[in-house]
Amino acid sequence: MTGTNRLWAIGAVTVMLITLVAGWFIGAQPMLAAAAKDDADRVSLEAQNVAQQAQIAVLTEQNKDLPAIEADFKALQKSIPGSPNTAAFIDGLNGLAVTTGVQVSSITVGETIAYTPPAPVVVPDASTDGSTPAPEATAAPAPVVETGYTVSSSPLITAENFVAIKVGVELKGSYEAVLNFVKGLQSGSRLVLVTGFTSTTDAVDGSQVVAHVDGLLYVIKQPTTEVKK
Repeated sequence: MTGTNRLWAIGAVTVMLITLVAGWFIGAQPMLAAAAKDDADRVSLEAQNVAQQAQIAVLTEQNKDLPAIEADFKALQKSIPGSPNTAAFIDGLNGLAVTTGVQVSSITVGETIAYTPPAPVVVPDASTDGSTPAPEATAAPAPVVETGYTVSSSPLITAENFVAIKVGVELKGSYEAVLNFVKGLQSGSRLVLVTGFTSTTDAVDGSQVVAHVDGLLYVIKQPTTEVKK
């Protein structure tokens, strides 16, 4: 091969290499980059799908308990409603009187009392003898201990949204029937705390008693949702 032909051959090979490299950058390399990006997007979408499926599974499992939760909530709403609803309460008392065989002579609805968080009752520590210290000695504060229970309260329950209503019931019947009435009053759908009970033998019929029951009804105001315009 002559020198001229050799130069032409080298030049042809060089042109072919340049063409291949140019074709790589112009065609193949962008396609491979796009394919790599598609693969990355696919992996990201699959990861999102897995996370969403896991969340759906959790929500599906929790949703199984929704009917029971709703039933409990409705029962609690009847127990402590969002309004006094004393008319329904009085109707319930009259029905309870018929069931237990007592006569209700009067029902009074009294004042409303704002809620105050309960405070633990404390007593002096038994290790102190209660003696008065000498005048020259400085008496240390007497230690106190709780009586064995822990007060539980929630910041969601305040004097603004939780109130008690005083109620009083005068009734007449056998002592057993009166006790059944009080038991039914405490275990009804409406929460009632009995705070007082007195009874005396009826002056006309010694087999019956005249009783007075004091109690508290409770109302919790439901939060209102403001609609933004």
